[in-house]
Amino acid sequence: MRRVFNGAQAVLCATAAGFVYVTTGGVRGDAVLDAPGHATVSGFAAIVAWLTVNAALMCLVLWLDGSGPTPLAFLRKVAGASALPMTGYGLLGILLAVVWIGGLGPISVLLVLVPLVVARWALSLYEAERNAQAATMRAFIQVIETKDLYTRGHSERVSEGVGMLGRHLQLNEDRQLALEHAGLLHDVGKVGVPTRIIQKPGRLDDSEMDAIRLHPARGVELIGNIPFLEEVKSAVLHHHEKYDGSGYPAGLSGTNIPYFARIIGIVDAFDCLTSTRSYRPARSVEETLQILLQDRYTHFDPQLVDSFVEVIRRDGWKAAAADQPAPDETVQAAIDHDDLSLGSGGGASGSAAGPEA
Repeated sequence: MRRVFNGAQAVLCATAAGFVYVTTGGVRGDAVLDAPGHATVSGFAAIVAWLTVNAALMCLVLWLDGSGPTPLAFLRKVAGASALPMTGYGLLGILLAVVWIGGLGPISVLLVLVPLVVARWALSLYEAERNAQAATMRAFIQVIETKDLYTRGHSERVSEGVGMLGRHLQLNEDRQLALEHAGLLHDVGKVGVPTRIIQKPGRLDDSEMDAIRLHPARGVELIGNIPFLEEVKSAVLHHHEKYDGSGYPAGLSGTNIPYFARIIGIVDAFDCLTSTRSYRPARSVEETLQILLQDRYTHFDPQLVDSFVEVIRRDGWKAAAADQPAPDETVQAAIDHDDLSLGSGGGASGSAAGPEA
């Protein structure tokens, strides 16, 4: 069925493009050399027709299938993003035809296609670099998550959550990618925190809390020499700042907190509360959203909280609790350093803090 659809799609797109070319007065054969400008205009119109029919057919099949991305998502993420490059390729095709008709014949293929081959080679190198970047980050995260069964997958979920919010905020592609990297690596400094502190059953003393509060700075030290992560440093360093200035490490407040750090702080708290810990069950998604709304202005940026709540209520969220073990009833009181940075619904004064000493 896919082969039939793809073949029919190619025929219909080419037919539409040819029809538009002819009806707009496009010339053929050697006549192109006498009116190259007119041929280019008609050719451009034909390219637009090809792209339009192609997008319409893809939207139709996505709508009929219903199990993949929505037609609107396809138009936004694929058709819109590829329209300009595809138009450029079409114009190169017109150039190839004109040069061929002009008498260069097969030599025209070399003149036009060799630069394209070089460009494709350069893009393949870029893709290989992107894959190496992703492998580097996965290695960081694997080291972190070997320390605690209950927080496995946390970094990936935070990255997914900030990605959802970033798309809602319509960040450009580079900023979106940097934000998702920052979400993935926000807790990388945990590798420098002793496991005995992270897994300690009971209230942390002052020296242990000092060790916990160092993890953002340690994270920056770890990623500081990796060039492609330059933009995420401030987000990693300041993701535990609070909107009222009571956070750490610098006590920044309001919009003085880096934008990405404010986003990560919200999603970090959300995922923590909707995840099971050894000493407490997970909260529901709706209950957690109410906590975030309650702690606007004190812990979180109010506008970003409102946007995040809108995104989660619209798109949904698969909480981690479904894939985590139940709380350990033998643990009388345990502490999770993420809980210590949450708001009134889960902070150090709540059940997460454990019993009084």
